[in-house]
Amino acid sequence: MKKKLAAFAILSLLFTGCLGTHKINIEAGDEDLVNCPKRAKAGETVAVETVTVTDADLYLIVDGVNLEPIREGCYEFEMPDHDVNIKVVIKSNGLA
Repeated sequence: MKKKLAAFAILSLLFTGCLGTHKINIEAGDEDLVNCPKRAKAGETVAVETVTVTDADLYLIVDGVNLEPIREGCYEFEMPDHDVNIKVVIKSNGLA
């Protein structure tokens, strides 16, 4: 019975697409992300969209990847073969 349950669990993961994917963890700035997937496969192009800010500087930091700006508030990176951490940081541009 335990073998059948284990086989069922593995098949469930295969059919839901979780097996072979890696997590995209949001460390900070979740409220500043408009669109960000939770998981991706290694080699897949991941698009991340942030809010647009006019009175500050927004920095999108993704550990261990080359982040490519596509247009204002939209970035892409190639998913590595491991989980990644995303952080959105907004800093005042000196105007007070």
